[in-house]
Amino acid sequence: MENNGEESGVLLKKLRDTVEGKKVQLVCHWDADGVTSGALLYHLIKEYAAEIFTLSKGEIFQVFKDDVNPDAEIIICADIAPSEELKPERTIYIDHHPFDDPDKFLLTLHNDQIQSCSLLIWEKLLQEHKDPYYIFLTLLGYFGDGGDREEIPLELQMQAQKLIPEMMQKYNSYYNGGYYFNIERFVSALNTGKRMLWRGDIPLNLLIDIEEHQPFTSGNHHTAQLLETFKAELRNLYNMDITIHETEKFNYSIIECPANIQGVLCARHGKEKPIIVMNKVNGNIIGSMRVPDHIDFDAGKFLDTFNGKVESYIGGGHEKAGGFTIKGEKFDEFSKLLFK
Repeated sequence: MENNGEESGVLLKKLRDTVEGKKVQLVCHWDADGVTSGALLYHLIKEYAAEIFTLSKGEIFQVFKDDVNPDAEIIICADIAPSEELKPERTIYIDHHPFDDPDKFLLTLHNDQIQSCSLLIWEKLLQEHKDPYYIFLTLLGYFGDGGDREEIPLELQMQAQKLIPEMMQKYNSYYNGGYYFNIERFVSALNTGKRMLWRGDIPLNLLIDIEEHQPFTSGNHHTAQLLETFKAELRNLYNMDITIHETEKFNYSIIECPANIQGVLCARHGKEKPIIVMNKVNGNIIGSMRVPDHIDFDAGKFLDTFNGKVESYIGGGHEKAGGFTIKGEKFDEFSKLLFK
């Protein structure tokens, strides 16, 4: 069921009533927006659910039956799509990605026109809350999904400046002559889990283990220190040389790397034309696509056109960023469609 004008306090009560006394499987996407969204939901329901099992995934952008703890009575999918294997009457769907039939679930918060899932949660559930940590998580997810500094909702920005002013301190950028907020420096740490381990569980566990941002941002928490170690290891991989091939619509590169770095390589090498970087790993092909801001091309819609045409392919995303997964043995078949 959609918002339909209900106030956030009513929706939050509905969410808590739905999970009260139940064992809950909370599954979120593995990126910064996903883990902050998962953490927000965890903190909002932790005093109501009987038990919460957590998982942060993304190599395949769907939640399957095998992802769910067999004891779970309710499944929450946050910033990631439920598969047809899940029973709608047991599933809560909270997301900002396009989805064909979002209204069929037990409870739905969905808006594919909003910047991030964390912002969706803030708008739908947190209007009556003035918790500094919730504001911190919301903005981390917002910036993690490419949110514009100049487009932060006014109420959210005002709350952030009041409640976490140290995170809203501005610094001059040496790269583009502009500025950035202090909070943006911590987005990359949350993405290290998915890049190093192909899961977001470690950063998610950090965010649900704390109730204020300082143990994370100060680096005092042992998991925050681990994420900094991951960042140092990844810096060397980001500088790897790749061979770029050209097609009429986009450039592409194929790599083989145990780390999940194809998205970063896209961002580094896709300045003039849309680019796809495909990583051969664990018997699969994991692809990321990025589109420069000045190019009129929708990555998500383009990658979505291949769904249903090649077995094991799952793809989609946003206008400027998308991704896909396909089994390695199906790559030749997929390539004929991709490069035709």
